[in-house]
Amino acid sequence: MTRFEKSAGNLHVASLRGHHLEDFFYGDGGLSDTCQPQTLGKYRNDMKAFLSFCHRRTWTPHTPDVLLDGIRDKSTRVTRSRYRMTRAELRRLLAEAGDPRDAALVCFVACTGVRISEALGMRIRDVSFAKGELNVYLPKTKEQVVYPLASDLERALREWLTAYGAQVGKLKSSYHLFPTYHRRVFIEGGGMSPGGLYNPEKPILQPRLILRPIAERAEIELEDGDGWHTVRRSFARILYDDCVDLGHDAALRIVQAALNHKSVVTTERYLGLNLERQRFYKLLKGQDFLGADLDPGKIVDLEERRAGRG
Repeated sequence: MTRFEKSAGNLHVASLRGHHLEDFFYGDGGLSDTCQPQTLGKYRNDMKAFLSFCHRRTWTPHTPDVLLDGIRDKSTRVTRSRYRMTRAELRRLLAEAGDPRDAALVCFVACTGVRISEALGMRIRDVSFAKGELNVYLPKTKEQVVYPLASDLERALREWLTAYGAQVGKLKSSYHLFPTYHRRVFIEGGGMSPGGLYNPEKPILQPRLILRPIAERAEIELEDGDGWHTVRRSFARILYDDCVDLGHDAALRIVQAALNHKSVVTTERYLGLNLERQRFYKLLKGQDFLGADLDPGKIVDLEERRAGRG
């Protein structure tokens, strides 16, 4: 039995205090005895979500931040700098995709910023070359959103649909835009059915297995946890940089609309304000700040001036 269990017993949530949680995490037999710091960070986030739930319902008068103040470990998912690709790196992904389906999928996410699940929900009928539009269903908000069709995405889709039709015949509007492969099965008379044939009735089932090999061929290092959402974040950052001449707030709202975020705070996190902090660090480290506008030729060293007077 841990110290937390001994001291808490049937402790009511309203009586919960910070030292109870510290014992639960760091006391004898606590979580820290068996968990790595990153796992403790996950438990801390889970506990914070639970305490927020209790606080909103006035079951506890204390905020989660107060109760968790003594818990040092934080999730690396929250604090670490997330990778964002440049336009050049995204072009390298496209060049190394190989399969026109995979190239079209990379281009689709890179040019729209949609979630991979939203891309895989697309049907052929959702692409309108005549209007230059994409009709994307967003399961998270249960709404249909019209996206503009960028010209490079149009080229990638046309190339892919040509290859798609050459293999499966005339394309039906109900076919999945990004189909999976047929499974190879035993056929009557012995042998196996041919592999590598698209199954237009089912979407790609494991998209994570597609991106990482492409990134390796493109010599782009993805850390654990990086994947299709990295492409989405990269789109957000590139779009923001393209719009920043309109002003920070305007650029932020444009990106928020493109990503269909309800909260601008989420958009700011996607943009990676830590990158701005890094630029700020490099800009000032070892440099004059208050004297940056002075002409170096007009600055006189006081020690040299005094020595000249002597």
